[in-house]
Amino acid sequence: MSKELCFEKFRVFQVVVPARHDILSAPVSKNALYSGNLSWPDLPIFLVEGVTNTGITAVGEADRGTPLATLEATLHDLLGRNLLAATPATMWMNDSDTVGLPSRYPFWSWEVSGVRSYLLMESLWLDAVGKSTGLPAHTLLGGAVRKVVPTDFWANRPSAEVMAKLIAEAQDLGLRGIKMKSDGSGDTARALLSIAADVPAGFRVTIDPMTAWRSLRESARWFDALAKLDCDIQIEDPFPHQAIEDWQRARHYSPITIICHPRGEANLRLALREEMADGYNLGLGSTYGFLQMSSVIEAADKDCWQGSSLELGVGQHVRLHAAACSRSCVLGSDMQSEWVREHTLITPHMSYADGGAIVPDRPGLGIELDHAAVSGYCQREFEIGV
Repeated sequence: MSKELCFEKFRVFQVVVPARHDILSAPVSKNALYSGNLSWPDLPIFLVEGVTNTGITAVGEADRGTPLATLEATLHDLLGRNLLAATPATMWMNDSDTVGLPSRYPFWSWEVSGVRSYLLMESLWLDAVGKSTGLPAHTLLGGAVRKVVPTDFWANRPSAEVMAKLIAEAQDLGLRGIKMKSDGSGDTARALLSIAADVPAGFRVTIDPMTAWRSLRESARWFDALAKLDCDIQIEDPFPHQAIEDWQRARHYSPITIICHPRGEANLRLALREEMADGYNLGLGSTYGFLQMSSVIEAADKDCWQGSSLELGVGQHVRLHAAACSRSCVLGSDMQSEWVREHTLITPHMSYADGGAIVPDRPGLGIELDHAAVSGYCQREFEIGV
């Protein structure tokens, strides 16, 4: 293997891939925090192929909505840089200040990415270095501890009729759970209760109000009713994170599992210190940050799942490889873009078995761009090179 592995040029594809209407559908509500955030399928995503000095073509994906200037800054920074001289965690690492140590020392690459896209750099690095060494990305992240990552279906706030059809589809895929949003009035809980006879015993249903239930006093009726179902119920982020006593009381009020989505280390520290949750959604952020936080979760004797930003196939595979390396990541993760979006624009597609997503053993991320599919969703295409 060459002592240097550098990108010499990049091919960039800006794409927009719609989501399925039935999965996004929801009744009109003034109490749904997620309703105003349904424009994400319309946000462009940059997919990138990077060609190295050794002839390898690596794939990468930026966060949805990444500005063009950020994409260009990231790729120009990577041109000619020796990928074997650093990992994504240290690529852009800064020293600490001279006054005193910050909460973590040193500052990791993802904390100081600035105008650059960490996730784009991370995906390109994992695929390029993996392909150059013949190693799957999960080996570069510390080694997979499982071959299948538990995965749940996903939907917004479907009506009872649509919900029943989506649960049946999830079962047909071999999945064992579904995650859905909820408005402040408990619309998803109400719909689930009305189709309870159609939900198989032991099937896992996660309801995520995104803190819209406000308090246990206002939502106790949903906890009471849902606890009587034969399926397994999880409630994610029922209350605002500052409502600590409601979180604590909810854990002991019923057998329902309480999940916290901290969205940052400050909330994670708070939730662990105050024993607010039974498990954690560690979505968003970097792969290396996810692995750090999942180790903390393991030390606290809790479980977690790998969250998602409903990425396309490249981003989903980055998260899949990371989830395979986390010993505490045993809950149903959000590897659902394969059926939420019209296409994930990769080949081969993510495969599922035994209630989860199969972890590839092919070098790098184990995928390539599906150029025939990309052409159908591409808004523009250009190159960046030395």
